[in-house]
Amino acid sequence: MTGSRKRTTQRDAGPVVALRRRSRLRRAVKWAFLVPAGAYVVFAFAIPVIYNIVLSFEQTSPATISHLTAPFAGLSNYTTTLKDPIADSAIIRTFSFTVLSLLFQFLIGFSLALLFNLRFPLRRFARSLILVPWLLPLLVTGTIFRFLFQLQGGAVNQILIDLHLIHEPVGYLLSPGWAYVTVLLTNIWIGVPFFTVLLYSALQDVPAELLEAARIDGAGPWQRLTRVTLPIIRPVIEVVFVLGFVFTVKVFDVVIGLTQGGPANSTQLIATWAYNLTFQNFDFGAGAALNTVLLLIALVAAPLYIWLNRETLHGESL
Repeated sequence: MTGSRKRTTQRDAGPVVALRRRSRLRRAVKWAFLVPAGAYVVFAFAIPVIYNIVLSFEQTSPATISHLTAPFAGLSNYTTTLKDPIADSAIIRTFSFTVLSLLFQFLIGFSLALLFNLRFPLRRFARSLILVPWLLPLLVTGTIFRFLFQLQGGAVNQILIDLHLIHEPVGYLLSPGWAYVTVLLTNIWIGVPFFTVLLYSALQDVPAELLEAARIDGAGPWQRLTRVTLPIIRPVIEVVFVLGFVFTVKVFDVVIGLTQGGPANSTQLIATWAYNLTFQNFDFGAGAALNTVLLLIALVAAPLYIWLNRETLHGESL
């Protein structure tokens, strides 16, 4: 009897052991898939951010950078940088640049999304063309717009002269005010496809039955838009604005390719001025401090997103 019980126990334990092995193997496979993503986050994000923060508290120079050690400087890099008039104007300009870019990108992108939501010939072809600004590298876009707005031989000046709107070429990239407007227009042109694509996708989820019921009840196009469509796609609009804020507040390539921060630093943003401090003035501590300020501004997007979606999250928790 004892031997038969042992054999029965062994037979019963066999499937259990195999099941445990399969469970461990599945767990190991899951962790194996997480390792590349974790390594990417560590080496491409965590280490650079930590090193930048460390640099912002050190008194650095080319010699100290080569040795990876420098004297502790406390908050002197932050106080010196934030008292710099160019850095202050770059921070203010970054906020105005971001607000104006998001405003016009949303207005133009939403208008195009509403247009593409209608049925007309070549609608699909037009939707594919709207993606072109999004597909071009930002440095290439900046270079193209630099040639378009240049003083001599620029297409914009030539078209305006042919239309008799101006009598002589305008130095768009030579005047501080016009240079800022030129960079702003270029960034708006780049960001419109992002808003258009996401908002158009959101419009596809608006139930046609609700729009038809509103129309039968006597609601006009504007009422259907403001009282039916916008409330339904509001979560998507919020996400688009938050992502657009993150993308715009750290704009770098467009400014470098178009104006390189000039003329007279009139188009310097936080990212471009931090680049100048670090790689042109070799003031690594000040550049790192300004980069940390930019990181803190960008991180505002996370709690802002949570606050905007507090009602949705509260409803899901219930």
